[in-house]
Amino acid sequence: MSEALDNPSGAERFFETGYDPVAGGRLLFIDISVFMTLLKPCFEAIGVRKKQAAIDQLLAVADWVVLHSERSTGRTVLAEKETLEHRHELQTAKALTQKNYDVLFAPAGMFGRADKKFDVFLIRDHIILKADLKCITSKNPDTIANRIKGGSEQASRLVVDIVSNIERKTLIDGLRSGVTGNAMIKEILLFYNRHFYRLSKEEIISRRIFDLLK
Repeated sequence: MSEALDNPSGAERFFETGYDPVAGGRLLFIDISVFMTLLKPCFEAIGVRKKQAAIDQLLAVADWVVLHSERSTGRTVLAEKETLEHRHELQTAKALTQKNYDVLFAPAGMFGRADKKFDVFLIRDHIILKADLKCITSKNPDTIANRIKGGSEQASRLVVDIVSNIERKTLIDGLRSGVTGNAMIKEILLFYNRHFYRLSKEEIISRRIFDLLK
């Protein structure tokens, strides 16, 4: 685990579940070649100060649209435009800011037509990670497993936002099925039953998941 992204399991989620509309219209003209050049050292720079400086430069490359600013943490949700493809993405991103993450939606221009597209960069201080967002309303464990497998093709970390009243054991079955034998997945950031969990693949597979998940 990356200690800079650790968050105590069981912290309550304190916003209302639902879907906020995102106002629409403005698209920023981001020089994607500059963005990609600045992105590389965010992952490859050595040392806390150099990584932090690289992330600061990346966030300064454009006048990002602030979709949400969380008063309790000071964290923000940033994007290149005022509309998101899926409304639930903003709701999940808001929840992440409450858990002390800045969320930057990946610019569309960084992906080619055949590329696997992940949704966001999760940022906390000098740490930046690629992640895919999954909002799941189903109570079917097979659906949960399939969404995890599909999302892991985009990014090795998934944010899974469970907005159904699925039973704990059924959810665990779905999580386990989704990560077992899945070489691409590293961890899942999970919102479930008004709690937040950061779970490694090993924790999900092990018996410990029954103690962690409430």
